[in-house]
Amino acid sequence: MKMKTLVVALFCLIFAVTGCVPTSELYIGKPVTSAPIIEFQKAENAAGTWQTFDMTINYTYTASGGLIEILGQGELSQHYQMMYNSVRKLSVYLFLLDGDGVVLETVKIPAFLTSTEDKFTFNIPFKVNERIKGFSFGYSGVATEMEGQSYFDSLP
Repeated sequence: MKMKTLVVALFCLIFAVTGCVPTSELYIGKPVTSAPIIEFQKAENAAGTWQTFDMTINYTYTASGGLIEILGQGELSQHYQMMYNSVRKLSVYLFLLDGDGVVLETVKIPAFLTSTEDKFTFNIPFKVNERIKGFSFGYSGVATEMEGQSYFDSLP
């Protein structure tokens, strides 16, 4: 009986330790294939728009010394603003990519929306790394209205 209890306890411990991986780490090593990729330019400042069917993010980035700072504002697309009235869940990520579009690092962006017409802002500084050649964004969420809900995502 003691041996059985020990085996069960060991199994539970292994399961608990290996099951505690932060969500953002699940994307490291995966290629971004279904979303726009922005390559860092040699200029110190750049701006643009990253857009999918579900979301639009207007961003700027500044390179100075050994740091890059990406800041911007995002919102759900007109489709969600017209068809749904609230956001039940939204997770947004910044993916730092190598030259092949593979995720090297993931940063979670706080995006607390209640209405589909709300916007979120972010400001993310990070150290320059010669392997990081560009970035992309990803997201998953649920928009709701009285008659139902819609799940949407764009993740590696």
